[in-house]
Amino acid sequence: MSVRYLQNTLTLPNINECDPAEFEKFIKDNVKVILSEYPAANNTHDFDVFNGYGGIAFMFFHLHQLFPDFTIEGDKVSNLCIKYLSASLSAVRRSSQDLVGFLGSHVGPLALAVVVYETIEENTQESLKYLDIILKKYHPLALKDDWNELLYGRTGYLYVLIFIRKYCKNNEEIMARIGNEKLKEIIELVIQDGRNGAVTYDKNTGPALMWSWYDTEYIGAIHGVAGIITVILHCEELARPYFDELFQTIEWLAGSVPRDKNYPADTQSTEDHLVHFCHGAPGIVPAFLKIYSLYPTHPSSKNILSHAVAKTDLVWKRGILKKGATGLCHNTLGNAYTFLLTYLVTQDEKQLKRALAFGLYGSEWKDKTQKGEIRVPDHPWSLFEGLSGGVIYWADVLTVLKNFQQLGADGQDKVIGFPCFTDL
Repeated sequence: MSVRYLQNTLTLPNINECDPAEFEKFIKDNVKVILSEYPAANNTHDFDVFNGYGGIAFMFFHLHQLFPDFTIEGDKVSNLCIKYLSASLSAVRRSSQDLVGFLGSHVGPLALAVVVYETIEENTQESLKYLDIILKKYHPLALKDDWNELLYGRTGYLYVLIFIRKYCKNNEEIMARIGNEKLKEIIELVIQDGRNGAVTYDKNTGPALMWSWYDTEYIGAIHGVAGIITVILHCEELARPYFDELFQTIEWLAGSVPRDKNYPADTQSTEDHLVHFCHGAPGIVPAFLKIYSLYPTHPSSKNILSHAVAKTDLVWKRGILKKGATGLCHNTLGNAYTFLLTYLVTQDEKQLKRALAFGLYGSEWKDKTQKGEIRVPDHPWSLFEGLSGGVIYWADVLTVLKNFQQLGADGQDKVIGFPCFTDL
């Protein structure tokens, strides 16, 4: 099997010598590329957040949250968000499907519409219109769904509810319509399916919870255990009744491979060649960091954190991918979130240096693509496969860098996290 990564020859930068203006330039220059190469149009079916207009709208929404006065060639990022959201919603109306995840279904653009119309447009009536569509059509589908994973299934729908509640918390009517009971019933179904899936494992040494997708027990973030548990943990109080099962499953996951090794894609595989967010350590580390952050005094928490930190060494060595530079799912800058998230939890400056080094490398995507060092992604301007993911990463790095250098970024109340996963 061919090696999927490039040898890492990067030098760790001096944090104080990194110029925030350089990262701001990366953002603006690459947004201009996206606007030119993938303009918003109302005659396509590119609705979704993963690789369509919904993801571009999400990128602009994130930029608006971090830098509300940011403009690209005279256009405020909030206006650009609405423009791409409109294109996404037009594509939703032109297509039909019954999936429920934020990333891979109609529900993602609809949820983004709820939040954008409430927070940017200040049009509660329009916001409630889209919320009604979600709750009347897609909530029942989520209750009946057999899939629990992040991309298309119940966990992705749980993210939808949390996302809306986070950004619309000042609207009493929206909060009343998405009460705790709706989140609770989704969590209960996911947990019960997890219990059923774990019955074949030893009660003492195996996971307490296990899920499958297409009859395969995936481990990673996009279809598997790590993604499901991470999102559930965002509902801290509602997840508390299942604390022992969630913790036991994370402990099993941490100990299922040696510290210096990557994870296989699923429980039946022994191959460890996928150092990606979707399958592999970069999507599993956030689960370890999340449970440690919530329960730092638990007897197993330090061990779980040490597993997370050990995996950052693996990602540093094998995380510069031939498949692409800037996307989130299976590109280099998606892997770079491993360092950024670990830094935010540990404050270890080495992790921030690594995050900066990968960010600088990703900024050279055009040159490296033209030279044939890395491939052109299938959806090169999208959020999870292309350039929009890089824009969000550079924006998060810029915010963290400014705060480290005490340049008044006011980032402590800003949402920094892996997009559509830990940014809650």
